[in-house]
Amino acid sequence: MKHSPGIILTQLATLPIVDEVVVAAPERGEVLVQVQASGICHTDLSYMRDARTTPVLLGHEGAGVVAAVGEGVSHVQPGDHVVINWQAKCQRCRHCVAGRQDLCEAVQGTAGPRVTWRGQPLPVMLNAGTFCQYVVVPAGGAVPIRRDMPFEKAALLGCAVATGVGAALYTAAVAPGDTVVILGAGGVGLNVVQGARLAHAGSIIVIDLDAAKLELAQRYGATHVLPGDDAAVAAVQRLTAGRGADHVFEVVGLPELMLRGIDMLARGGTLTLVGAAARTATLPFAPRRFMSQQQTIRGCIYGNIRPERDLPLFADWYMAGTLLLDELHTVTVALDEVPELFNTPHIPRGIRPVVRL
Repeated sequence: MKHSPGIILTQLATLPIVDEVVVAAPERGEVLVQVQASGICHTDLSYMRDARTTPVLLGHEGAGVVAAVGEGVSHVQPGDHVVINWQAKCQRCRHCVAGRQDLCEAVQGTAGPRVTWRGQPLPVMLNAGTFCQYVVVPAGGAVPIRRDMPFEKAALLGCAVATGVGAALYTAAVAPGDTVVILGAGGVGLNVVQGARLAHAGSIIVIDLDAAKLELAQRYGATHVLPGDDAAVAAVQRLTAGRGADHVFEVVGLPELMLRGIDMLARGGTLTLVGAAARTATLPFAPRRFMSQQQTIRGCIYGNIRPERDLPLFADWYMAGTLLLDELHTVTVALDEVPELFNTPHIPRGIRPVVRL
């Protein structure tokens, strides 16, 4: 067993606390990872708003070193560097068997609770719980990567990069020459920009309220940047000669931005929903135009990646200079600073704060 401080959400609409938890040894088909770094993602904030059960151990975007493996695990061994994959596929459901692991109906967790807090089993966020020095994950939740990638950057692969780059390359399948609009230039949105650049999109239009994020978006591949105001739809129409965008990505999770994205679509265009809206949010829209203009609204979770293939690939792309991550990781914080960071979201802390454990 491992004793470790962890970030625990005790109830909804409250700040998390730092307290000691106990992490059990891995059992058959499981891996114990000593977490080295964990990104602070907007999904952590969304989870604090929408968690189905509390208390819960927070964190899901992490990287670390394998500390121990359970019986039957052969793809990693102690000492390997891994990215935490919070969507370990079952490999048995109809979608996995058909080659669509991204639609897995039975994403795996551990066989039972592996963390206790104050003597009681403690659920972990998204089968991960990376705001803790140790995590136990199912075998597929530990994806090995090269050892020369810094942990602070490797952590970002597990959500921001996977979701954003994957949204452009896999979910929407942006084609060379396509016109792309990204609503929101946070950690995930900037990676959608990178994905569109890697897909050789023609125009990449980024819209955000923050001028500093728009400047960074240009470094990541944006061809045009626009302020996020009521004139944005008209501006997109001007930039596209009235045709609209082939792809619009909403990366904030606000229904009003989704509706604005619909008004930016070209005939046959696709709106991809990447941002996590509140569970109670609804989206009213006129369906007739989707019929007559053959448009699509599509959901995106985890960028439709295949983790065992794509996470090591993304690590290689970063080390080769193809994937830009250094600009995303702009501040490192200690674990005990996380609750205060959640308490003061207005304080500028860069695009992606990273917790170093």
